[in-house]
Amino acid sequence: MRSPRLASLSLLAALALCAPAPAARAQSCMTLQYTFQPDCYRPDESSACVASASHMDLGPQIAVWLQDSSGAFIDTLMVTNATAVRGIGNRPGRWDFLSGPLFPYGKRVMSLPIWAHARGQTYRTVIMSEPDGTCLGGPAESCLGWHEEYSSPELYFCRPLMQSEVQADLGVDAVTCPSRFNSEKGKFDPTAVSYYPPRSDLTSFSSFDTADPPTYATLNDLDAVAAATPQYGYNYHGTWSIPGMLPPGDYTLMVEVNKEYDANASNTHPDFLDPHLPLYGTEGNFGQPSVVYAVPLHIDVTTGAPHAQAVALTAGYGDWTGMTGVVNPRDATISTDTPGSGEGRLLPISNSAGTLSGRVLASVGPCSMVVCDANDVCSACDPTQQGCVQFQCSPPPAPPGAVTGLALQPAGLSGSTAAFQFVNTGSNGAPVMKYDIRYQTGATITDAQFGGAASAMQVVPGAPGTPATFSISSLKPSTNYVVAVRAVDPCGQASPLASLAFTTAGSGFTKLSGCFVATAAWGSALAPDVAAMRQVRDRVRPASTMFAVATDLYYSAGPAAAAVLERSDTARALVRRLLGPVGAASRAAAALAAR
Repeated sequence: MRSPRLASLSLLAALALCAPAPAARAQSCMTLQYTFQPDCYRPDESSACVASASHMDLGPQIAVWLQDSSGAFIDTLMVTNATAVRGIGNRPGRWDFLSGPLFPYGKRVMSLPIWAHARGQTYRTVIMSEPDGTCLGGPAESCLGWHEEYSSPELYFCRPLMQSEVQADLGVDAVTCPSRFNSEKGKFDPTAVSYYPPRSDLTSFSSFDTADPPTYATLNDLDAVAAATPQYGYNYHGTWSIPGMLPPGDYTLMVEVNKEYDANASNTHPDFLDPHLPLYGTEGNFGQPSVVYAVPLHIDVTTGAPHAQAVALTAGYGDWTGMTGVVNPRDATISTDTPGSGEGRLLPISNSAGTLSGRVLASVGPCSMVVCDANDVCSACDPTQQGCVQFQCSPPPAPPGAVTGLALQPAGLSGSTAAFQFVNTGSNGAPVMKYDIRYQTGATITDAQFGGAASAMQVVPGAPGTPATFSISSLKPSTNYVVAVRAVDPCGQASPLASLAFTTAGSGFTKLSGCFVATAAWGSALAPDVAAMRQVRDRVRPASTMFAVATDLYYSAGPAAAAVLERSDTARALVRRLLGPVGAASRAAAALAAR
């Protein structure tokens, strides 16, 4: 449910385009358009993207909003999915745990703090359900493992990872979750507030808090502005319909960008290490704080006067802890000459006409000139002057039809990505105003679920009957998904959903042979204890006939036992505790043998 202020602005935006005006009198319809292109980590501007276990590039978190000349917040235009609908800013755990969007090491309150505090919307903080002493005798909020008894399999955040598992040369598809993980969904802390919403994909989950029955999804009010993380190598274009009642004046378009693992000499901050999972997680994820770009614009919907502006330098940076919304002035602590890092998180770009250049381009102009006659029949001319289309918003025209031909592209499916195609639909013979494309796990998606699903990349509407394509990344292998497309016309009317269920391919993760029970218990054949036990097995087996026979018996029974363990998270936790001393002894023996 959106806040009243945001809901009213959205309504004003729709009325600005569709409300009838006095007969034969032109009224202004204006949009704010902005463009930027995120950059990946690169050694230099001529190099390709790079990634390593110590410097991973999991994509940026981005927020775009408008504020007036006094700095007062007006409206959010766009926020990336992980913050808007996945709840990374407000999820169980300590904020300083080793972190990553795809593995649950604590909330990232430093994700987009300038936007979050400027927006001013607060929520109850989500914390772990465990009381003090539950986590192997330790304090609450201090460990992520050993809670199978009161948690459930995670649909988005993956199990904790070891550094070795995120190294590309091992061939392990760790980022897209080769192993499931029982993650804390948490409960509300009655004493603390967060400036980030909880995740919106939990539609039947009430935070284990019987005193607070609303689900997380009910409290998340950002689904309408959630957007897929912009792809590297492509410009991201955003459009905001300016409300007709917005007072003329000077405004600022704000763009905040943050990245994990973006450290430099001035910003390398300590992480909290889970004492019970010391080998899991990747250190150094707390680096440079968020940076913000500010584009000044003059907006006057009464005259319809256009204005364009661009910025190349950041206006400042946020609090690296995320605890405040302070904008620190630009200084030498933020990298300015490293591609994909610091100020370079956005690439320098230019518009097609070559009249604007910078890292963020923005313009205000007419979306159309709407003229309505006495019968409320309106003619809308698009800004490129390619022609005019008649439509009638009062009473409303027929809504756009659903898109047709939604299908996977040939060879467009892998373990982590999916590429689609469909046929553009129309709105009274003209292209629709926009497409809303969203996806979630499962086989079906309803109208009620659509708003809370994750957003996919933008698709620029084309002429009715022409082909359109889009893709989705960061999917999990061997997982059932459903994608849905909805068209929206100039009057704000939506088409029926067109949906398609699909299943991603299996991952490249391959379990090493043997140690079936241990592998099932730890969830990975590369876990240190499992690897050490395998080394001891390989060294002792040739020297002992009795051990060789025992090993052969284990090979016969091990797979069946492992299959049972994989169906019971509680059993897996128990076996880990039982085999823990064996694993520790094996590690010690392996280390001694290596000397």
